[in-house]
Amino acid sequence: MMGAFCEKYLVMIMTAALGTVGYCLNVNIKRNKILYGCIGGVLSTFLYCVFAEAGLSLLMQNLIPAAVVTFYAEVLARMVKAPATVFLIPSIIPLVPGGKLYYTMRAIVDGEGSDAKIFAMETIVIAVGIAAGIVAVSLVFYHTSHKKVQFKVRFDAGQDAVPDCKARADKQ
Repeated sequence: MMGAFCEKYLVMIMTAALGTVGYCLNVNIKRNKILYGCIGGVLSTFLYCVFAEAGLSLLMQNLIPAAVVTFYAEVLARMVKAPATVFLIPSIIPLVPGGKLYYTMRAIVDGEGSDAKIFAMETIVIAVGIAAGIVAVSLVFYHTSHKKVQFKVRFDAGQDAVPDCKARADKQ
């Protein structure tokens, strides 16, 4: 079982790793952070392959890996003290539906409307899955990390605002 999986998807996972490294080099990510981006790219591709093999829908094949990789990027960003996007964007690159988009454009140019609709719908579903996975996890991390700040702003600002106004009025 595992041998068949490796045989079927090993090339895909290895090329995702190389593509992620190439993307990191292209956008000038610091050399000490390229490995983290590469690990994220391999992780997203591996999860995509697992869920494709499991027979999940096209949306879930992309949503779950995007969510897991976003979690990876957010945790790693706090550990390494770098922005999460430095790790997230390279990790998501292997999931981007470039081939489907190409086939959509090709079908439009060739005048094959029915094929263009099919490819366009698949492209949109993949893009929505990636976006939803990123947004869901990013919102959770944002709200948990900014809860203390929001609480402080909400309750401390009201008390400080009145003396501040009086102090300004006294100066004038």
